[in-house]
Amino acid sequence: MTEGFPHAAVLWDIDGTLADSEPLHLETFRRVAASVGVTLPEDFHERTVGRSEEMSLGLLQSDYGLPLGMAEWTKRRFADYISHAPEIPAIPETLALWHRLAALGVAQALVSNSDRMIVAANIATLGLERPGLVSVTRNDVVQGKPAPEPYLRAALLLGVAPEACAVVEDSATGMRAGLAAGATVYAVPHAEGDLLEGVRPLADLLARLPEDQTA
Repeated sequence: MTEGFPHAAVLWDIDGTLADSEPLHLETFRRVAASVGVTLPEDFHERTVGRSEEMSLGLLQSDYGLPLGMAEWTKRRFADYISHAPEIPAIPETLALWHRLAALGVAQALVSNSDRMIVAANIATLGLERPGLVSVTRNDVVQGKPAPEPYLRAALLLGVAPEACAVVEDSATGMRAGLAAGATVYAVPHAEGDLLEGVRPLADLLARLPEDQTA
């Protein structure tokens, strides 16, 4: 554990936390749904943010009559997303914190409810590709967020106890996963809705950095 820092590792969500990618996710959902005659409601994003592809597709099929199965849906949506991924802006404050923690030698991992192809595109856009980078995607676990498995797996891969980890999230779905894993959960300032009980603001994590790194 880095001296003066209370966590053995920091586990990061990506979409909406490090990358401002939620608008692109919504755009690709709308475009692919529209291509088969389905119009998404205004509250679709609020109903699906942080949820897995399977859960979002299930909602589209059951509530809006989407006529595509998983294979064809993912083929179309992922191709659309990946083609636009280089345009995704980073979230400067959190990406800067990632690099500050890396400079301190704090272990870090990326933990996403998205497919491996989506995560790979996001990692490339953020410039975080490096040997030994630990990332956990929806493809790597049986149950995605809000189940704790993604964060438990990330902690296992880093060789640290989940209770010694910090989790940084923007969605209630992800926060629940982090809490269920036993980690200390921090919410980014732009997190959706009110903070869940037990979740701390990201400012608390910033305050715990060694003083010479926060100047």
